[in-house]
Amino acid sequence: MPQGSFQSLAQAVEAHYEELRRFVLRRTGSQALAEDVVQETWIRASTSAGAMPDNPRAYLYRMAGNIAVDHLRRVRRQEGLEPAAWDDDPLSVSDRALLEIASSEPIADEVAAAREELAILSTAIRELPEKCRLVFLLYRGEGLTMREVALRLDISEKTVENHLARAMVHCRRKLREAGRKV
Repeated sequence: MPQGSFQSLAQAVEAHYEELRRFVLRRTGSQALAEDVVQETWIRASTSAGAMPDNPRAYLYRMAGNIAVDHLRRVRRQEGLEPAAWDDDPLSVSDRALLEIASSEPIADEVAAAREELAILSTAIRELPEKCRLVFLLYRGEGLTMREVALRLDISEKTVENHLARAMVHCRRKLREAGRKV
C-alpha cells in the first residue's frame, strides 16, 4: 500500500507490522519485547488524534524505537540499575545502541525528505524577483527583523512585509506543487 493511501496511522502499523517487529527485534534481541513494542505502537497509533504525518513509515519507526527505549528504561529501573551502572552490565551494549537509535537524530527517511524539501525551497527562492529574494534572505536567512531589513535596504517596513508575504506564498505554492502538505 503506497504511503499516501493510509486512512489512519493504525492502518500504517498494520501494513508495516513485520518490518517494525524485525526492526525492534534487531535492536533488542527479544522476540517478546519486539512484539510488545509493535503492539503498543499500534495502540498509540489507534488512539492518536493528530494529523497523519507526511511519512507514516518513518514516523512509526521513530515511535517504535522510542517505545522500545522506554521499555528498556523501565526494566532497568525495576532492576534497580541506574544508567551509570549500565556500563558494568554486559546486556547494556544493546541497550545503549537502542538508546542512541531513539536519539534526536533524524532517521534516513527524514533526512532524505528534508533534503528534497530544501532543494524545492532553494529553487523557489531563486525564482523570486531580486529585491523580494534579498528581503526574504535577510529576514529568514540572516535573522534580521523587518525594521532592520527596511533600514538596510532603505525601504519601508510595509514594503518588507509585502515582499515577505509574496516570498512565503511562492514557497508554499512550490511545496504544494511538489506534493508537500503546508
